[in-house]
Amino acid sequence: MKHFFRHFFVVAGLIPLLFAGTNVYADVSPKKSLQDVIHRVLKNYPSLKIARIEIERARQEFSKIESQLGWTASAQTGVSRDVGMFNIPSERFDLSASIGSRQKSGHSIEVTGQYSYEDSESVAVPSIVNPSERTALDLNYRIPLGQGEENPDYQQGLISAEAGVESTKAARIKQIDALVRQTLSLYYDIANTYMRIKDANEAIRRADRLRKFVKKNAGLGLSESKDLLIVNALLSAKVSDRDNLLIIWSQQRSELNRLLGVEPTSDFKPVIVADKTVPERNAALNQAYAQNPDILLQQAQLSTADVGIELANDAKKDRLDLVFSVGARNTSGDVATGSVSDSEWAGGARLEYQFSLDQRGFDAGIFQAMLDKQAIEEEIERIKHDLQYSVTGLLDQINQNTIAARSSKKRLDIEQKKVKEAFERYKVGRADTNELIDNENSLYIASLLYETRKIELARKYTELELLLGSLWDRQLLLDENQAVN
Repeated sequence: MKHFFRHFFVVAGLIPLLFAGTNVYADVSPKKSLQDVIHRVLKNYPSLKIARIEIERARQEFSKIESQLGWTASAQTGVSRDVGMFNIPSERFDLSASIGSRQKSGHSIEVTGQYSYEDSESVAVPSIVNPSERTALDLNYRIPLGQGEENPDYQQGLISAEAGVESTKAARIKQIDALVRQTLSLYYDIANTYMRIKDANEAIRRADRLRKFVKKNAGLGLSESKDLLIVNALLSAKVSDRDNLLIIWSQQRSELNRLLGVEPTSDFKPVIVADKTVPERNAALNQAYAQNPDILLQQAQLSTADVGIELANDAKKDRLDLVFSVGARNTSGDVATGSVSDSEWAGGARLEYQFSLDQRGFDAGIFQAMLDKQAIEEEIERIKHDLQYSVTGLLDQINQNTIAARSSKKRLDIEQKKVKEAFERYKVGRADTNELIDNENSLYIASLLYETRKIELARKYTELELLLGSLWDRQLLLDENQAVN
């Protein structure tokens, strides 16, 4: 009897601990799926805002390229004093201005105007106008027939600017993928801890039920003190396991809440989805190729390499320009017999040709650009080769985890039946406490194994979705409501 009371007080001291962690599972705790967590992390984490800034910066390159087609104006003026052909001093004033533009086709147009005023101290020939005013207005139209034809600087510049934007997007997607990968790893680690605490609480509940039954039998003389000691030891072990898990839970929860931007102690309930449809292997590979940020980055660089090849080929061409011009001239002033004002029109066409005798520099530039392209193409093939193993491996792991989860569920069902059946036999004295403890431990292990397989299966599903580019909304990068002005 003395031993009985001692055991009674030990158990009474354990009772307040039985449900110390039940608040972790309270239905009032908000459920958060992995998608909810990822969306919240991306919405609040600074990296996404930085990504929008960098993409917007890359977009400004288009304005720089488009400015090549803008009109440009220039002007100059000056005064001078000099001597002319007959050693006669004269004073002169000059003013000129021009405005021009280059077209998308590579053609260019230029309008120039000139004005000059000259006053000599004397004139050697009476028919020479002095002082004189001369004006000229010209329209020149240049057509490249060789180098510069179709304006490769502009056309390839647009391609290069687009490649720059795509390259920036790919780099930012890769950066955010790394953040998402960290988030999902933490989420499933928390889910695993949550599941283990839940199983521990369930084991505590079953152990407490057994303790009450053994205690009742002890009062009737049907159980020995050692039976109560065994049950109390089991109960104490499960409470200890649960309390240690609560420490891990607190640490993991605080870390995830930091990513979410909420209070460190904010509770939540993870939602595990372990039943999804996966694409067929070839379809998954094609999607992975199309969405992989490393491949997207290399493809952007491939476009840049093509631009380099095109510009190098254009630089090697001979320069041959056809130039048309039309204009008007006017001369007015005084002569010995009075004043004059003469106007004439002017026009013409000419060919301008330029050829570089040493082509080695151009050939080297083309060869370098082609080597750059070849290296990028080989890198893309390497990435695709690695993706084949990654995608195939994940598909195989999903398949194996699905099979293992089903077999684990069958085992769990059997262990639950064993515990129930043994407990019923124990009530009528056909089973001892050790058998109940063994069955309880087997059920606990089976439950942990099944829940672990489910979480691991869900983890593999999301790892595949991340690899296929469908786990998070990449359009968030371009959200106009949050874009940087």
